[in-house]
Order: sequence, then C-alpha cells, then structure tokens
Amino acid sequence: MADRKVGEITVPTEPVSRATKITGFTFKSYDKNAGVLQFNIENQDGSPTDLIDATVRLFMYIYQEEEKKEFPIFDNQIITESYMQGIVKYPIPDMLLSYEGKVDANVYIDFPDGSHTDNLAFTFNIEKSIIDGDVQLNGEYYFKDFQQLLDGVKQEATDAVNAALTNVDSTIEKANQQINEFVEGATQAIDKTVDEVTEQLQATQTKVDTVSQNVTSAQNNLKAVEDKMNQTNQQIGDLGKLKKMYSNSIDFGNYDYSGNPNLMSVIKASDFHLEGDTVVTDVSTNAIHVISKGAERLNAFTSNNAPSLISGKTYTISAKVKVDEGTTGDINTIRISYRKTNNGTILLSVTAKDIEIGKEITVKATGVVNYELTDLSRFYLTIDLEGYSSRINGGVIVSDIKIEEGSTATPYQPNLLNAPYYLSKVALGENIADPTIKFPINSEGSVLYQGTMTEPFVIGETYTVTLEGTKPSGQLFRFFNPGISGYGNLSPVEGLPNIWALTFTAEKVADNPKIAQIIQTPNNSLGTCQINWLKIEKGDTRTPNISEYKYFGEGLKDSNNPNDYSWDITPEYTEKNLNNTVSLTEPQSVEGLKNFEDGLQIAGKEVATVPEDTGWVNLTAINGHSWNKQGQIRRIGKLVMFRGSLKGSTLSTQDFCTIPEGFRPSNPTDNYEYQFLLPPQSSNTLDNGGMAYIRPNGVCGLPSFRGTVNLFLAPIQYYID
Repeated sequence: MADRKVGEITVPTEPVSRATKITGFTFKSYDKNAGVLQFNIENQDGSPTDLIDATVRLFMYIYQEEEKKEFPIFDNQIITESYMQGIVKYPIPDMLLSYEGKVDANVYIDFPDGSHTDNLAFTFNIEKSIIDGDVQLNGEYYFKDFQQLLDGVKQEATDAVNAALTNVDSTIEKANQQINEFVEGATQAIDKTVDEVTEQLQATQTKVDTVSQNVTSAQNNLKAVEDKMNQTNQQIGDLGKLKKMYSNSIDFGNYDYSGNPNLMSVIKASDFHLEGDTVVTDVSTNAIHVISKGAERLNAFTSNNAPSLISGKTYTISAKVKVDEGTTGDINTIRISYRKTNNGTILLSVTAKDIEIGKEITVKATGVVNYELTDLSRFYLTIDLEGYSSRINGGVIVSDIKIEEGSTATPYQPNLLNAPYYLSKVALGENIADPTIKFPINSEGSVLYQGTMTEPFVIGETYTVTLEGTKPSGQLFRFFNPGISGYGNLSPVEGLPNIWALTFTAEKVADNPKIAQIIQTPNNSLGTCQINWLKIEKGDTRTPNISEYKYFGEGLKDSNNPNDYSWDITPEYTEKNLNNTVSLTEPQSVEGLKNFEDGLQIAGKEVATVPEDTGWVNLTAINGHSWNKQGQIRRIGKLVMFRGSLKGSTLSTQDFCTIPEGFRPSNPTDNYEYQFLLPPQSSNTLDNGGMAYIRPNGVCGLPSFRGTVNLFLAPIQYYID
C-alpha cells in the first residue's frame, strides 16, 4: 500500500505542558489505503528517539453527537518504520474513514528501561467524500461524456480526410511545406520528450535508491530486534537453571565481593626478605608492620613469587597505609610496587604522597603492565621508600593490598583463584597427562618433560596445558607432540604465582599422537628449570590441579560473588572421606550416632551426605487453569524450585495447583504463607504479570494478576524445614 496522503507530526519529549495540537489534517472517506499519520519522535536535543524494545501507544476518541467514545486501535496497526530514526506510522483504517467529524488523539511511549512518557495530544478531521454519495450516477455520466467525445473526434477526422482528398492536386506544395514544418516540430517535441523521460527515469532511480536504503535500514532494525528477542528468550530460558560455582573453602569472610576480583595474594611477614635495618611483623590477616630506625633506607621484598599479571593489560593497585604516631622523616615517599626480574623492573606502583601521621588512608594508582616473556623469571612485591636517599624513623602498617584489572579501585576481597579456594564456575577437567611421571622435575637440559598421555591428540580438538614451574628469565616453556613443530609457548596465568598455560587447537599430529613433550627454548641459553606438576585437559578452559572440589554452590543468577550461592559438600569429596574412614573390604566396627542433628559422624569425624534430588515432578493444574509449558516441581535437599508456565488465557484468582507432600514449605500448623511475583512472557512487564502464594497445606493460588499473557513459575523457590 502506498502512503499517498501522509500527515507528519513531530512528537517531542520535553517536560512542558502543551495545549492540544490542532494539526489541520483532514482525511476523506474515499482515502482508503492511502491516508497515514506519521509520528517523528524526538529527544529533547532534537535527535531521533531510539525505539528498539519501546512500545508506542496511540489512543483516539470520536464523537457520537455529544458523547465521546474511544476508537479501538490494535497493536499491529501501529507500525515502527525506523527504530533508530524514531519514525512510527498509523495507516488510517477503513473503519475510521466511515466516521465523519473531529478525532482527538494522544501519544504515549513505554521504554524498555521501565520509563514512560505522555508526549502529545492532537486532533484531525474525517470528512465524507462527494463521490461516496454519487458514484453510480456520476459513473453513467462519465461514460456518456466520453463516448460523445470519441464520436466527435472520429467525425472530425473523417471531415478532414474528405477535405484533403478533394483538394490534393492544388495543395501538394502546401502539404509538403506543412509536412516539413510538422517533422521539424515533431523532432523538437521528441527531443523534449526524451529529456523529460530521462529526468523522470533519474527521479525514479533516486526513489528506488531511497527505497533500497529504507529496506536495508529496516532489515538492520529487524536484525537488532531479533537479536534482542533471542537474548530475552535466552534469559527467560535461563530463569529455571541454577548457576554453579566450585570451591575448596567456603570461609569467604565478611568481604564486599561486589567489585573486581583481587589478583594479589595475602601478605604476611614471613614472605619478606629484609634489607638494612628494616623489620617486618604480622599485625593481622593481610596486614604487616614495617619498621625502620632511619639509619638505612626502608626496603623489604617478597621472597615468594607474587601472582602473575598479563602484559599489555591495565591494572589498578591499592592498599591501606597508616603511619605510626611519632614517626619522622620522608613518610610521603612510602611506596608499594609490583615488580619483575630481571633488573627489578617496576610494573605497577603507588606512593603514599598524601599520608598523614596516625591516619589510615587508601592509596591507589593505575597503569599498563608491560614486559617480555624472554625477560621474565618471576614477579614479586616490594615495600620501600621512593628515592635512595629517603629515610624514615618509625613504622607503617600496610594492609589489604589489592591488584585488579581495569582503572577503578574497588573494595578489598581475598584472591579466590588460589589456595585455599581455587574458585571456579566449571567442574574439574580430566587430566590426560602421563600418570606415571614423577614430579617435581628439575633439569638444565633442553627436554624437560616427555610422557605418554592416556589418550592421543586428535586433529581439530582443542587442548589446555597448565604447569606450575620456574625458569630463567631468558627461557620459555614450549609444548610439543614430537615429530611436528611445537604447539606454542606457555604464558603466565593471571592471578596465580608460577602457573603457566597454553590453549591450542591441534591442526597436525605426529606419528605417535600420544606423546607430549615440554622443552626449554632457546637451546643456546639453557638454564635450570623446574616443573612441579603438569595438567593436560581437553577444551579451552584451565581448571585447578586438585583431585576434587570440596564444595559446590548453586544460585539463581550468574554472579562472581560467592555469597550469592547456596553451598553444599560435593559428592566426590563425601565419597572420598567415607572411603578413607570405612573399609569396604575388611570387617570393621564403626562408631556412629543415632541422632544426626549435628550431621552424620563416624568415630567423632563428620561425614557429609549427598542431598536427595527428587528430579522434576509434574504438577496438575486445577480450577480451569492449564499449562502453557508443563508445570513441574523439584527438591534438592531442602531447596524446592518450580519451572514451567501458566497459560494466560486460563488465568483466574482461584487456586491453580496443589503441591505434593514432601515439597510443601513447612508444617501446616506453622501457618506461614509464601508469596512470589511471576513475570510475564511479554516485553511489556508493566501491564502484565501476577502474584502467587503458597500455603503450608500445599495450595498454590493467584490472588492477583494483570493481562492475559503466560506467567513463568521459575521465580518460585524456597527452603523447607
């Protein structure tokens, strides 16, 4: 349908009061499939409003005598022509064209972030076309008039021919002259016509190009909408899936985990090598007291290697610093540095330039870490004074040293990547390295390691190799399947000390694809290398080199905060501890407890149990309700969860199901009721959704709801007593 009569209306978003806009637009009743209202929606700065995921609402009112009535408008009648340019069209429907009189209208917009705007009130008119009343009579007249004109033309042509025939001999010369004049005039007319046609073709081509651009823009907008819909569908699908996390310790402390992960290890006095008259003592966890008498420059550095950072990335270092009362000297030169060898190069440092005696402050600095693998043997931490002539007589407490990725310092938290946590969101990968090789390996030779894997390399498969080890600064660890060129050099693993890793896809394999080899390179500068352990696993994810995780956590959202998860003991750890306590082959008397309130114990030692998992159990809809997707319930230990969705067309305020025994929230005599908000299967969450309750007797009801769209059950989760 062509937009032949377009009434353009600019829809502003400024927060000002406006009178109703009288557009002056008048559409005729004969304007079928031709009349369109086009809304150009603008931001306050005049730029087009982004309408992706937004809903434009149009309300119209017509008058029947003195009574004002709402004219029905359906969502599919409002067409967003350009999401990025803020252009929305409303084709005038035939039903509205049958009305005669003034139309009042209002424009509202619902945005995806939950905001809403009341934008514009305007009016236009509908008038009855004359042709709608006299079309048949006029049609007969048009036909008669045309026939008379045609007969007249024929008669005039006949008269002209007869006159020409009777005067042929006397008018040949005149005719020739007229023919020449005609030809000349016709030629000019043809040239003019060709020019006009050419201009029209060019104009048409311009319109075609514009249409093509609009089509491309529409396709791009459609692709953006489809991507957002797919993302939303994925998020909806993930609602019922518990996210997992694994750890070897759940002593996470009372830290704020809302910020970035900490890549620095805990500091303690025994880690430091001291120079001059420097003395270091422990104050508390991750806090040390550094003292100097001022005779020599304060200087302490860690003997243990610090966790690795990645070259080329931006990091922020921060720490708490407090100078003792009575300390004198160059206190504003106290410096904390992250360094590498060779040469003790400073990669990242912060100086306490604004320090005050007796006042704890947080110091921070941001920088880009840069180094070469061929000039690296280890990373370490130093606490010293900036400037070789600087001195202090007194002490300073340094605590909560944190290094994090990015340019923002966030609250301190411990490094969860290293012991005792080894925190991860994936389960342990199987180690396919040779299990017969003994570690550690200490060698000055070219080949540091060679073993037969439990399964061969396969072309096209991805592998991750990880080792703990040390090397001279000029050397590299390189991984091989002997017989072909190496798969690559290992690089430091961020946040872990002495850990090196390589992920690769095997494009070629040697004659014996089960042989794995690690060498040090280059061959002309061999030095002493040590490998403490090696792990080869399939896939592109590195996992810790431990036998099993002690704990696993489950949560509703994908979070880096371990406190967002509910933690339990893993079955693997439970089985291992049980096997270590009870012999499965020899007769044994086992002391136990009948009362398991404090957990199952054997000989005074706690033995964890695997939580019961009922699997998904179907629920039965009642009182006229039905499922859009089968409603189900599941219990894992004490956690009960729902999934599925109620069909929107069957919603009512009556109970929709009854929970089976064993899944109910508490003893019926407790009389506690749980309530949950149920999200709709709709982009318009403000006009849809519902509230569900669950009572101790297992009754599930829907006391209130809005709209008639399907309602998801996934938010219903609770613990039973």
